[in-house]
Amino acid sequence: MVGKRTYRLAVLLFVALPFFGQSIPAAADLSGGTLFAMSGFGQSVLSTVDPATGAVTTIEDLAGPEQGQLVSITGDPIAHRIYANRQATIFIPPSTILVHQQVLSINSVNGAYTASGPVNVPSGQIAFDPGTGSLYLLGNQGLFKVDPVSGTATAVARLAGGGDILSMAVVPGANRIYLADNQFTFDGVSSQFSYQILSVDTLSGATTSSPGLPGRLGFVVYDSSAGLLMTADAENLFSIDPATGVETAITPIPFNTNPNSLPAFAGAVDPATNTVYLHLQTFDFFNPLDQIISINDQTGDFSLGPNVSAPQLESLYFEPDVTVTPDGIKADVQSALASGAITKAGIAKTLIAELNDAEAARTRGQCKTAGNIYQQFINDLNAQRGKSIAVATASRLVSEAQFLIGNCP
Repeated sequence: MVGKRTYRLAVLLFVALPFFGQSIPAAADLSGGTLFAMSGFGQSVLSTVDPATGAVTTIEDLAGPEQGQLVSITGDPIAHRIYANRQATIFIPPSTILVHQQVLSINSVNGAYTASGPVNVPSGQIAFDPGTGSLYLLGNQGLFKVDPVSGTATAVARLAGGGDILSMAVVPGANRIYLADNQFTFDGVSSQFSYQILSVDTLSGATTSSPGLPGRLGFVVYDSSAGLLMTADAENLFSIDPATGVETAITPIPFNTNPNSLPAFAGAVDPATNTVYLHLQTFDFFNPLDQIISINDQTGDFSLGPNVSAPQLESLYFEPDVTVTPDGIKADVQSALASGAITKAGIAKTLIAELNDAEAARTRGQCKTAGNIYQQFINDLNAQRGKSIAVATASRLVSEAQFLIGNCP
């Protein structure tokens, strides 16, 4: 069955727990989560999706004045921030066509957003690494790290045949990204397809390739709690060994047998429950279906939701529920000092003092003052990132402070 898989390329977005095997810090308590999607015929509406009922609830239309489309979404769950790659096609008579591309930073609670400056490389998928706080774009010129404020994209790895590499999965905090490579070659007589996993070291840009895979790679997704790299077709979910290229079916029986069905465009992962959410479209003239399939990647158990209530469901992103508190972020600084993630007591003392001042301002209702102090806290973290403060710790604390800035009583 694996060798017979055929389907169109899909872009799969995911979120991974931001602590990569570490205990959950005091400031970030997890309980459940929310599945987000792009929806609408214009592919510009940020919505939530209930996979059990199929209910799609609109949060905000993000088309903007140029009526752009959202290509893909990802996010920082601690900061309650969703990142979207928005592109608008502009026609200037008589024959000029321009594509304006920006990164949107969106409050996942109320849909408020800001847009970056112009992004200087063509791209498709966007993905966030919660372990390092880095945001990545994948395009036909390679893999890039992007600044969500300025829009400046910096090359991580230039990739040959980049137009055939349309999906990536981040391994949180490991400086590793897996890419799905679907290559088509034609020598003038015959055509040939080949499929492999590319592994990119995001520090050096070094790239290694797996042996060939038996079936086409529409997308890849990584479950950080299970350590699983996965892909899917219209019938099954598969784990992939990136070293050998071996694919293993996860679901014991196909979750779908309709030949008119395709896993189209979207999926997400909740590592806390090892649940993979897939978007399945069935192209039946009399009974078209858009469904969310929920699959446990450890047991293979799955359930199919009913038809979703909005048209054109696109890229999915799962955000765990995370609660950040002023007391909790201080506890995280103290815990980081005790564990050695912050190596100097003087730096921890300065950070705690800033957090005390910010909390006092919040208590007085002086949110602007509190925000300025939290920003200084962030600046101090970034100055010591990778030096006296571990990268993952700095990234987590920055996200927590950003949440408190955006959610002042």
